[in-house]
Amino acid sequence: MDRQTTPSITSFVIRFVYAESPATGELPGESKHTYRGAIRHIQTDQEIAFVEWHEALNFMRQFVPLELEA
Repeated sequence: MDRQTTPSITSFVIRFVYAESPATGELPGESKHTYRGAIRHIQTDQEIAFVEWHEALNFMRQFVPLELEA
């Protein structure tokens, strides 16, 4: 008899915040678009803030094996 294994489910909520802010030395009317975010692991309720995507990936790697990007 074949035994089915229960799938391992890991869930995350990722929140992105888009902000328009003038960068140093910009002329009036010019702005730099920036993103920041937060990611929460649902099962443990752990959450981190991030400004670069690799920070979110490193957080997720704590819970699931992700392939390294080439």
